[in-house]
Amino acid sequence: MKLILGLGNPEEKYFRTRHNFGFRVVDFFAEKNNFPEFRFEKKFRAEISEGKIKHQLTPEISRGLIQPSGEKILLVKPQTFMNLSGESAAQLLSFYKPHLHDFLTIYDDVDLPFGSLRFRTGGGSGGHNGVKSLIQHFGTENFARLRLGIGSELLTVMPTEEFVLGKFSKDEEEALPKILEKTIKAIKDFLTNDLKSTMNHFN
Repeated sequence: MKLILGLGNPEEKYFRTRHNFGFRVVDFFAEKNNFPEFRFEKKFRAEISEGKIKHQLTPEISRGLIQPSGEKILLVKPQTFMNLSGESAAQLLSFYKPHLHDFLTIYDDVDLPFGSLRFRTGGGSGGHNGVKSLIQHFGTENFARLRLGIGSELLTVMPTEEFVLGKFSKDEEEALPKILEKTIKAIKDFLTNDLKSTMNHFN
């Protein structure tokens, strides 16, 4: 099983903000891959959608030596607000017990230019309160992450908190469909390959 965790804030007013980029990517992934609607799981304080992604065609499958199968994928959006994301995520990891290399966190990053993607396997929070909460509750920094660039010149004229809780500009919104498509390809690469290979492809 693979667990994909998008970070964001749960109320509708935050939906199109930069800080909810993780939620938006997970929603887009669910839509494009025909996952069921998200349901709220009180036990985990999260919205969850469970589905499967078919494995890529291999020579063994094409020759009929093995049967194609899909691996269970859990898409998760914590509903605890950003700075408490770790409370929800830690409960999920404790219950489902995925290997850390089968668990991916997706979140916005002001230190990367808008539209860029970066996979990483550890490190600090970079000032991101959601990631800070994950590290605190996991007791480790060593988990896979997909950082979504939201950096802009606006960061030079406004406080970071105001910037991340603001909505994407008109030009950014127009560019997002292609960025989301690229992000979905990156996630699928993570789901079917090892993280090192995915990092080589997309970083």
